[in-house]
Amino acid sequence: MPAVGYPSHLIEDWHLADGTPVRIRPIHADDLAMHTAFVDGLSKETGYHRLLSPRKPQPDELWRMTHIDYERELALIATTVVDGAEQQMGVVRYVRGDTPETAHIAEFAVVIGDAWQHRGVALKLMRKLIDAAAEAGVKQLADITLYDNIGMLALARKLGFKVRRDPGNPNVTQLRLALKASEP
Repeated sequence: MPAVGYPSHLIEDWHLADGTPVRIRPIHADDLAMHTAFVDGLSKETGYHRLLSPRKPQPDELWRMTHIDYERELALIATTVVDGAEQQMGVVRYVRGDTPETAHIAEFAVVIGDAWQHRGVALKLMRKLIDAAAEAGVKQLADITLYDNIGMLALARKLGFKVRRDPGNPNVTQLRLALKASEP
């Protein structure tokens, strides 16, 4: 069962252009096995683009990714039913800074399973994450990606992120988006 404070208002049913039903919802602790299978199923290239290295997340990291402190972070997953079982298609997340000075800035991440890429899942998830972050008082989303991650750079530009090559590391591109406060 989802934890106390689970943001169930963010659950949304949606469909891909081909009619595939998708549920977008906040991740919760019971998703550990599904999330682990999702991460294990990523291609080497997709995993590398997400982590900027060839390493695989360890069990304690996967546990942490599903046991969310909704006050300071959010992870939204897209799922569909495949052969009678719920399967994760992708995940987006933000994590706020740890200090009072950085609590309004959040790092974000997105990864979509290889079979679901280029089908609108990342765009839908990121738009929902941006709205949820603004509603939670986050003022800026920021992250980095590899300079050659063409898909992420195109998505970031489409969503209005400022895209800037890191002057200290030519292999990395900085992504920043100022968020508008949501209306009460």
